[in-house]
Amino acid sequence: MKALNTFVLTTAIAALAGPAASGVPDPWADEVISHDPGIGGAPGYDNPATTLGPPEQYSGEGVDPGVVSPFQPAWTPVELVSIGAGGHLVLAFDEPIEDHPDNPFGIDLVIFGNAGFIDGAYPAGVVAGLFGADGGDISLSVDGITWMSVPDCLADHAWPTLAWRDVDPYAVEPGQDAADPLMPMDPALDWADLVGAGWEDVLSAYGQSAGGVGIDLASVSIDQVRFVRIDVAVDALLTPEIDAIVDIPPRLAADLDGDGTVGVNDLLLMLEAWGPVDPGDPGDVNEDGTVDVNDLLSLLKEWSS
Repeated sequence: MKALNTFVLTTAIAALAGPAASGVPDPWADEVISHDPGIGGAPGYDNPATTLGPPEQYSGEGVDPGVVSPFQPAWTPVELVSIGAGGHLVLAFDEPIEDHPDNPFGIDLVIFGNAGFIDGAYPAGVVAGLFGADGGDISLSVDGITWMSVPDCLADHAWPTLAWRDVDPYAVEPGQDAADPLMPMDPALDWADLVGAGWEDVLSAYGQSAGGVGIDLASVSIDQVRFVRIDVAVDALLTPEIDAIVDIPPRLAADLDGDGTVGVNDLLLMLEAWGPVDPGDPGDVNEDGTVDVNDLLSLLKEWSS
C-alpha cells in the first residue's frame, strides 16, 4: 500500500511540477584573504586553504582512517589550519551572508573546528566533557575594513562535528545517512547537558545537524557580511584549529533534501518516513512526532514550480 501511495502521489504531482532548480548557491567560504599562523600553532597545520569547502566527513586516510564524529574529530594537516598566539585567519564569501528570517533557528553562519567530546566509556560514546575547544575570537565585516566582534562566541568549540548519523562514533567505514552541515544546532541546547549521555542520545540531540558553532548576525546588529575573521590573543595558551565556515541558507520547512526547492524528491523522502518518527526527522514538518497528511499538506503548500 505504501508503495502504491508513493507511485500515485509522485506521478500526480510530478505532472504538475516544472524543472527542478538548484536554488542553493555555494555555501562554503570562497577565498582566504589573510592568515598569520601566530606563535605556537600545531606544526604542519599551516595551509589556510583547507578551510575552503565543506567540513570533513572522513579523516586520517592512509594513517588511522575513520569517520568524523563528535568523539573523533578531523585531525590531519590536510584538513585543518591552526592559529597560534597572536595569529589570525580571514576568509571571504562571494555572496553575502544574510541575516535571514527563514534561516533555521535564526543562525546565519556556522564555524567548524576540531573540538570533540571526551568518551567516558570508550568506545561506547558516552559524553564526559569537551576536549580541543581551543577558542578563537570571531569578528565579521561587510567590507573587510570595519569589523564587528561577535560576543560570547568562540570559533573552535561546541558543537563537535557529526558527519554520519548511521554509524558508530569510531566507525572506519562511512555511513549512508549524512548529517547536514547546512542545518545548525538549536541554540537553546547546551552541550554540557549531554554529560553522561550515550551515543543514541547524542544523535537525538544533533537531529539532522552536523554541529558546529552557530552565529546569528543579529548578535552584532548587522544585516549581512562577506568577511569572517578569527583572532587568537597574543597571550593565548591554546591554538584553535579551523575546518570550515558555512553560510546557512534560508530553508523552507518542507525542503527535506535541502536543495532550496520543494519538489518530487522531498515528497519521496516524506513518504519514506511516513508514520511515527524520531525527534528531528525532517519529514515531520509540523514536529508532532508523526509524518502524516498534515505534513503532506504543508509540503504541497510550499511546492516549487
